[in-house]
Amino acid sequence: MLYQVKTGDSLYSIAKRFSTTVDAILKANVICNPNLIFKDQLLIIPEPDIELPKAGGFPYYVVRSGDTLTCLARQFNTSVAVLAAINKIPNPNIIYANTELLIGPEIPDAQKLFLAWQEAEKNCDNLNSLQVHGTYYIGSFQWEALGNKAIPYLLSFLNSSCILTRAYAILSLGRVGLNGKVTKALKPLLNDPEISSLVKIVLRRIALNSMGQKRTRILLGDNELYTAPYLNSPHTILPNGTEVVVLQWYIPSPTGEEMPPGGLALWDYVMVLRTNLRGFLLRKGYQEISLI
Repeated sequence: MLYQVKTGDSLYSIAKRFSTTVDAILKANVICNPNLIFKDQLLIIPEPDIELPKAGGFPYYVVRSGDTLTCLARQFNTSVAVLAAINKIPNPNIIYANTELLIGPEIPDAQKLFLAWQEAEKNCDNLNSLQVHGTYYIGSFQWEALGNKAIPYLLSFLNSSCILTRAYAILSLGRVGLNGKVTKALKPLLNDPEISSLVKIVLRRIALNSMGQKRTRILLGDNELYTAPYLNSPHTILPNGTEVVVLQWYIPSPTGEEMPPGGLALWDYVMVLRTNLRGFLLRKGYQEISLI
């Protein structure tokens, strides 16, 4: 089940209430300091007959008080050096609560990534949805991990004849979120009806990042905001371009519901900035986020 922490709760009291153990809750959630949990934090309470991945972070993680890169590296099966490098953290001993970290297993090789996209570009019309996911969707986060180094490669794809390559290059530039020549290169594409809607969102994302609003995410396409992380729960429609803050990433379905073709249903807990409405966004396809 999914439990929302209340004032006065401790892991011990929660474990006792639901007839489980502190250790079981720690294994089910990303928690660095067992003595520090926070009001409104969402916790998966494990059930013996439902096996779930650890809740809390991927592709991003929201830092909480008491977290360290050493602990988070252990939680996400990566290294301090990788987390520091892909998040441009100068001092790995200092991270700040309520900031967001990109999570990744390694520092990508820009040239290998570039060649993989070039190969996919050649086979543009023959790629299946899983290949698009593996090359382009996953690749967009790898480009983000590279930061400034990614920009020359991505700019070279803006005139690609493959709409997939162009669209994901634009999306990746939005994930990198850096301004300057990127904005200059993107603005002419506002006149291209195939991709103008995406370009507008990416330019907004870059502007937000330059204003220090990195945690403000923008919805890619219309999506449903559910009141609870269950497929049959009530929901409202959020239109394309809605701005949200993700309060907690990567919440596996507490009941083990599946969402084909990706398998287990995964959710992200968000707040809509315009209304302060909170709810759950379902990841679609191969468990893909619909946010930039």
